[in-house]
Formats: sequence, structure tokens, C-alpha cells
Amino acid sequence: MIRLAVELSLPEGSVAVERDGEVVSQVSWLRPKLHAEVVYSQIERALNLAGVNKREIEEVVVSSGPGSFTGVRLSVTLGKAFKAAGFTVLCATTLGALAQGYEELGFTPVPLIPARRGRIYAQIGRELLDAELPFIIERLKKLPNPLIVYKGEVELPEGVKAVKEKTPLAVKLLAVPRGELSPLTFHYVREHDAKPQNRAL
Repeated sequence: MIRLAVELSLPEGSVAVERDGEVVSQVSWLRPKLHAEVVYSQIERALNLAGVNKREIEEVVVSSGPGSFTGVRLSVTLGKAFKAAGFTVLCATTLGALAQGYEELGFTPVPLIPARRGRIYAQIGRELLDAELPFIIERLKKLPNPLIVYKGEVELPEGVKAVKEKTPLAVKLLAVPRGELSPLTFHYVREHDAKPQNRAL
């Protein structure tokens, strides 16, 4: 089975291609205000590196937020375009993808990414949070062997167990178990005037 994953909700955009459970190509870029301009060429690049034709893609997975409002809208809109073209399209939350792999190592992963206004987007269990960092740190005390997994610039207090994830998030999207993927939808945490309805598309 050939799967394509696209992540545009963070400053680092990424695309990955998987064949029969193995990631065979991935590309990433750090041009957050230009995701819309480069994503199609980067998809072509990833497919070419994998030796895959677009017609061979059997499933597309996109991130659905939280993250930058523009990036999340673009990511889901790209998913809608693939769906309209007849592809099977599923999504996972940005934070759910970020947490992949750490439970197997015995941790309770707490994925987080910076949000504007001095706040953090985080996930504890299945709860998506938009909170200040001290609130999240306090919640860690109730978890068994917690580990913060983050991307972006986050200033953590000393003594907090944490790892900065370097794997492109498109690769991590492909690691999300099938049962945790959902139909194409937006996963916003923070209210916004331009926020689309949180419903399956």
C-alpha cells in the first residue's frame, strides 16, 4: 500500500511517502509563510524520490491542527482536494502525530507546540489544551513517567523531562495507528473569527 502524508500546520512543512509500511521518501522545508507556494512541488519531489506515480497513491493522511490557523486550513484544504480527486483521505491531530512512538518506550508523552500570545498547544490523554506552560507543567505531576515531546521554540523549566522531536511530522503522521486516524476534519483548540466549523468534511 502506498500512502502520502502532508503536514502544513507548523512552521516546518513536510511530505512523506510510505510503501508497505516503510517510509521511502520524505522532504521538509522551513518557509512557513510560503507553504501554499511550495507544497505541490514538494509533493512531486517526494513522489519522484520514492519512484511513485500520483495514480499509485492509495491513501493520503494530513494533519488537522492545532497549529497556525493558515497552515491548518491549508493542510485540510489540500486533503479536500485529494478527496475530490477520488483519493481516500484521513487525518490526525498535529499533537497526536507528535506523540507517536514514546508510549512504546514506557513514557506518557505530552506533546506540545508553541501557540501565540504566550501560550502552548498541548495534548494530555485525548484532551487538547490551549494553556500557559505552568498549567501544563502542573498537570504533569498527575501522570506516570511523563515526557514532554515538542517542536518549535519552547522554554521549559529545569528538571522537566523533555525531548525536542526532530523527525518531520509528515513521517510521524504515517506512524499514527489506523484506529486513531479520523475522517477529514479541523482540530482547532483556540477560537478564531475565521475558524471553520469543527465537522467532518
